Amino acid sequence: MSKQIRVLFVAGTGRTGSTLVGNLLGSIDGSVSVGELRHIWNRGYGENWSCGCGKPFGQCTFWADVTARAFGGTNDLNLDVLRSSERELLRLRNSWLWTHWVNSAEYLYSMHGHYLEMTERLYRTIADVSQAEVIVDSSKTPSYGGLLNVLPAIDLSVLHLVRDPRATTYSWMNPKASPDRGLEGTMDHLGARKSAFLWAWWNDLAEKLWPEDGEVPSARLQYEEFAREPESSIRRILGVVAPELTGKHLDIQGPMATISISHSVSGNPDRMSHGPIKIHHDQRWQADLARRDRAIVNLVAGSVMKHYGYERP
Repeated sequence: MSKQIRVLFVAGTGRTGSTLVGNLLGSIDGSVSVGELRHIWNRGYGENWSCGCGKPFGQCTFWADVTARAFGGTNDLNLDVLRSSERELLRLRNSWLWTHWVNSAEYLYSMHGHYLEMTERLYRTIADVSQAEVIVDSSKTPSYGGLLNVLPAIDLSVLHLVRDPRATTYSWMNPKASPDRGLEGTMDHLGARKSAFLWAWWNDLAEKLWPEDGEVPSARLQYEEFAREPESSIRRILGVVAPELTGKHLDIQGPMATISISHSVSGNPDRMSHGPIKIHHDQRWQADLARRDRAIVNLVAGSVMKHYGYERP
């Protein structure tokens, strides 16, 4: 049997700093960051969004090599079938089923075998092309991480990244420019109610899928801890989720980190930033998030907030 592919999956919700954390982990020798790989069939092959290296996906030499080796080119890729399976497997209303589906590989393969086989082939080829010991995937959606857990070739570990839901709500309500969506395009926008619901739902699902005492190695990292103590917090979680990277050079000096060029698919446009970067704790929400929106977040996500140590005012 071929050697399993080591994948470090960053789980959680949007606007948690996963792009920065994922690319920082991918900058460690022996790892590669591929961003939100769950979107590759649509935003990569379908819509030709930018790669983290700055080139359009179709012009990136890394992905061209992966595509040629894995699929013999793009002509035989049935994107309609792949995207249909992705929608069915990852749609929000089906996410509660993943606590059962992770133990139902036979059912999943009977319904979506082509998608699962192509996804497994993709990860195996990324490992071959990059020669990395660890693939860092910051797709976040717990149901997609559950899907990776089903693939026999994947040796999965999980970093559960959590951030104060009032901060994530503020970010969702104030989206930044997204060049991939056109001249005036922005990242997705969510209101307080939906962002708080997704925060509570996905974080709870991540814990159910990957309990700390479960078979899949997992560690939790609060973004606030990372922003205060980036080096020590990353070294702490590496010992659990990527021990093969422990002791390797981590280019962090105080709040400054050096990020390598990545080949990340989709995600925050900051994925294309590289070189020296200052890590900071964005707390604008404390002054600018409206009282009504805070109240909505407290109402919708209050019990889960308390579980993670976020106190309601």
